[in-house]
Amino acid sequence: MEQIRIGNTLIDYRLIYSSRQKTIELAIDLDSGFTVRAPASMSKEEVSAYLQQKANWIITNLDKMNEVIRNETRKEFVSGEKFLYKGKRYRLKVTTVNEEVVPSLSFTHSKFIVQVPANIPEYDYPRIIQPLFIDFYHQKAEKILTRRAKKYLLYFENKPSLIKVQSLKNKWGNCSKTNQLRFNWRVVMAKMSIIDYVVVHELCHTKYKDHSKAFWNEVQKILPDYEERKEWLRINGDLLKI
Repeated sequence: MEQIRIGNTLIDYRLIYSSRQKTIELAIDLDSGFTVRAPASMSKEEVSAYLQQKANWIITNLDKMNEVIRNETRKEFVSGEKFLYKGKRYRLKVTTVNEEVVPSLSFTHSKFIVQVPANIPEYDYPRIIQPLFIDFYHQKAEKILTRRAKKYLLYFENKPSLIKVQSLKNKWGNCSKTNQLRFNWRVVMAKMSIIDYVVVHELCHTKYKDHSKAFWNEVQKILPDYEERKEWLRINGDLLKI
């Protein structure tokens, strides 16, 4: 995956070289993201220069795509809808089975599959299926956030006294005076670089309880590109919901 900086935003894109390609072709869609197809003879530096010339087009179309995704967050929990997990969107398939079955959700690494009793009408799907997704995200967040926190603990003398996942209003994480770390389960919908930013941010609060220059310097020591990750979360954070 390649990256380009436009203003304060770092944008990921997939670069595909082809001997058949005569000019650069840009494509932005919901499933593949931002794709750049370029002639095989063109260097990455030339591609990057071209993308800078197309900065306005790129930003405009990424904004349009994000607006579509925002609209998709108003879920009906029916087959065909897509749900974020670790930065990727996976399709939901709802299957109906006998009336005695307990509603359940499974993830196959290519899609979400939900089983519901046949006597449940579609208008009642949100009430039945949304809690299944919340439970799925919560369980995954506990494992992923704990694992990522352990990875970055080597940078810190003060260890967190608790790592817990829960619902947090208007926050992605919190560090208490006694270094108890709490994370919002919704962050597990984001790509791993954003998850790591949230983890490192809260771990740095075990050393600095404010957002002083010293605090941000500590974050930067571990994640030199933290500003791009922070900006991504500011812009796209409202996409991480169901």
